[in-house]
Amino acid sequence: MSDVDGTPYLDFDPPLEAPGDRLEEAALEFHKRNPHVLQEIARVCLRLRRSGRTRWSIKAAFEVVRYNANVTTDHRTYKLNNNHTAFYARWLMRDVAELKDFFVTRGEGRVTQEYDE
Repeated sequence: MSDVDGTPYLDFDPPLEAPGDRLEEAALEFHKRNPHVLQEIARVCLRLRRSGRTRWSIKAAFEVVRYNANVTTDHRTYKLNNNHTAFYARWLMRDVAELKDFFVTRGEGRVTQEYDE
């Protein structure tokens, strides 16, 4: 199922990669309370991907979503924890085909920077 702008609707309980990891469990708990955050991050990332970018930063996506915080979580302005970024990146790359390999995660090592001209 897709949203009006072609963003896939992400409704899932992502499996924990490392059960017992407090950071991952906290990210999943936040996601369960606020699934619209993942939707908004996916929307931002897909817009950039479809504009031609092949790589981007999940932290930059979090900042854009914070900036566009006209949506609320738990009845207050977005409070996005930077500790959750790696998990959101992995969930998006796993579950959204267009975003596969869009982010670099620590397990992948450094990637040569290519700058837009």
